[in-house]
Amino acid sequence: MSIIGHTLHGLILLANVAVGIGFLFCSYSQYLSPVDYPVLSCAGLFFPFFLILNLFFLFFWLVIRLKFVLVPVVFLVMGWGSVNAYIPFGSGCEPEGGKTLKFLTYNVMGMPKEKEDSVNPIVEYIRRCDADVVCLQEYPTSNKQMEKELSFYPYIKTFGVAGWNGMACLSRYPILSVERINYESVSNGSFLLRLKMDDGDTLSVVCNHLESNKLDSHDKEMYEEILKSLDEGKVKSGGRHLLRKLADAAAVRAPQADSVAKAIARNDTRYMLVCGDFNDSPLSYAHRVIGKGLHDAYIEAGRGPGFSYNRNFLYFRIDHILLGEGFRVVKAEVDNSIATSDHYPLWCIVEKL
Repeated sequence: MSIIGHTLHGLILLANVAVGIGFLFCSYSQYLSPVDYPVLSCAGLFFPFFLILNLFFLFFWLVIRLKFVLVPVVFLVMGWGSVNAYIPFGSGCEPEGGKTLKFLTYNVMGMPKEKEDSVNPIVEYIRRCDADVVCLQEYPTSNKQMEKELSFYPYIKTFGVAGWNGMACLSRYPILSVERINYESVSNGSFLLRLKMDDGDTLSVVCNHLESNKLDSHDKEMYEEILKSLDEGKVKSGGRHLLRKLADAAAVRAPQADSVAKAIARNDTRYMLVCGDFNDSPLSYAHRVIGKGLHDAYIEAGRGPGFSYNRNFLYFRIDHILLGEGFRVVKAEVDNSIATSDHYPLWCIVEKL
């Protein structure tokens, strides 16, 4: 091989190493405190791009220089936990004879409907889903008619947070107690409920709607322009603005996540359901801290990226279901069969152990 060829391969190899380091940084950015490192802690948002680049190098070396294929492979192995969290390969399992339950979490965006006198599609979806416990975010607590429409659930508890932006828990089981988890927020919140299951065991439910990224219509228009624009200056300035807003929101969410994690630790039980709109990806500080000691239903039994937020060319899995050791996940799905809200519902079927 000529000197030019060796030099070119060396430069490409260095580029591969740089991409691999970026890939690992994105993979483990969830361990950075958003309060101390607000911008760097958002690196997980760029994980899919570095993953794709690393896979590109994998196939490139397979074709061009086989001995160098070990470089992207090593990086992939070192970050495999994050790959599996972001794009699970779960296939679920069959129940082994225990009692099965179904849980649903859904940000309903105020539960809109096409016409005033029409049947609400979200109400009908919840009815068809037939879950044992349903946790709703952005639920219109001021709409008393909505509670009547959902009365096919014997137990309903609504929580006012800010204006119409409330939350609700629908349950087939009696709700024994409810308490709000204390943290600072103007328009978001988390609640701990205790439910009495049929066999007398207590199910602890933590329903969350953590701090929003607060991207307004102008921000979303800017994001769409960045995707379409060839103007380097506009892309850089718009990108910095959006990243700053995301970083600021992450810094607010971090103490909220810490408070939720402490509440879970204080109320640790074998049968625990922690769910809701985290406004953060599976590779985030909030997901890691809240999920300590729990297992993620979608990571265990879901398949594919499972984007639950689906508007304005923004696609992320920011809705999660986390479970205690008393449950084995049979199936989990982000259900894109309904597009009434800007979120898709996430549900799972579990077997009680």
